[in-house]
Amino acid sequence: MSEWLGSLLEMTERIYQDVHRLFGSKISRKVVGHGAGGDITRYIDAIAEEAAKKYVKKKKINCVLVCEEGGVEKIGEKPEVYLVIDAIDGTTNATRGIRFVSASIAASKVNRLSGVEAAAVMNLYDGGVYTAEKGGGAKYNGEKISPSNVEDLSIAVVSVDLSKSPETVNKVVPVLKKSGAIRSLGSAALEICHVSSGRLDAYIDVREKLRTTDIAAATLIIKEAGGILLQPDGKPLKDSSLTKIERFSLIAAANAGIFRQIKALIQEV
Repeated sequence: MSEWLGSLLEMTERIYQDVHRLFGSKISRKVVGHGAGGDITRYIDAIAEEAAKKYVKKKKINCVLVCEEGGVEKIGEKPEVYLVIDAIDGTTNATRGIRFVSASIAASKVNRLSGVEAAAVMNLYDGGVYTAEKGGGAKYNGEKISPSNVEDLSIAVVSVDLSKSPETVNKVVPVLKKSGAIRSLGSAALEICHVSSGRLDAYIDVREKLRTTDIAAATLIIKEAGGILLQPDGKPLKDSSLTKIERFSLIAAANAGIFRQIKALIQEV
């Protein structure tokens, strides 16, 4: 395990310790401001992100923090790494006590999505953690993972995010009709990781709402697991700057066969 991955794991553990008791509580829902991207920041978001920042400062890690709530912050005179942090991915689930919430952290030595070298996504309910290092494969709780071998959409389990974007529903209706089972779970990072480990066969988000902080860690994990993560038209994701707010649509799939079927159905609309 690299030094960076060890630090990411320790950070996710600190977040887990600080927020686990807050799930489903009234105070967790309190609005305390707005994040860097303009979305509402709730109390549980702020507590989780502060846990990560405290860890970085205590360990004296020279870095550029890229956080969903706090935006970009330089720590130390000579930053060695970019740390991309979504301390609570699935805030609505967390505030309602729905057991599908994650902390997502990625490390990169360059200011590009393609530069991510280490990643950790922790399920903040049970502490299960997905990890990856570039060139080293992907793991869940230390055990190597790989996507499913399901290639027939009619028997596939597919998660689709339709929240806050009614205008995109028609795009995915053909997929909803053809898939074996549909889910909508509420944490993009964790859903992409579930594709990586075979728990889901695909994850779809065509809303142009996902941000780099949402997907930086999960992108490396699914690639290292051997899965597919592309734009809905089949093109690679933009190699975005980690420090700029950009929005994405994407399809994560277990294999090329599932991806092609979903892509064809979306393009029919």
